[in-house]
Amino acid sequence: MIKHLNHYSKIKKNLLSWYDSNTYNFPWRGSVNPYNIYVSEVMLQQTQVVTARAYYLNWLKSFPTISDVAKASLQQVLKHWEGLGYYSRARNFHKSCKIISQQYNQTIPNNFDEFIKLPGVGAYTAGAVLSISYNNILPAVDSNAVRVVSRLEMNNISYPKNIKSISRSIMKYICPKRPGDFNQAIMDLGREICKSKNPNCTICPISSYCKSYINNVVYKYP
Repeated sequence: MIKHLNHYSKIKKNLLSWYDSNTYNFPWRGSVNPYNIYVSEVMLQQTQVVTARAYYLNWLKSFPTISDVAKASLQQVLKHWEGLGYYSRARNFHKSCKIISQQYNQTIPNNFDEFIKLPGVGAYTAGAVLSISYNNILPAVDSNAVRVVSRLEMNNISYPKNIKSISRSIMKYICPKRPGDFNQAIMDLGREICKSKNPNCTICPISSYCKSYINNVVYKYP
């Protein structure tokens, strides 16, 4: 048991150390404002970072608070969303902001069970927003996190069918003092290094603990 704990501890340490040295210059990074993080996570669904960046900055200029979104008409919201596609995201976000404004005093609930009830909010969005903004110890399971953990443990778990099993795996590694940073570190690692194609394992900060890399079977996972 002690050996396993030490193993997880080293992975956390290496991953966070890498994250601290390679923080990407995203406009939402460094913020713990729940609304700002919520906006960014909704935009990043089905949208590349480079595209979401400009929309995010323009959005906050027009709608700096939840109240501003709640008071706006759906037409105004959709107009500012124009070009991002997948407009159901904007419609759900508009509905959610109205609910938050009316039922939660314009404050995003810091309880997972409450937050996930909002329109368009899934387990990933809830985990990301609450871990980054409120320091809740929750996993944020996206395709990047699945790929990293699957290769790390040499375990092919189907996603999203077995999301609970994947969440339990991530919880073994997550840093209780910095859960938001840990979740963002895994996202960054999966996006920049542990890619689905041509992963750069030689510069991966946790490759020495990665079972699929050690056994030369990275491409088999997930």
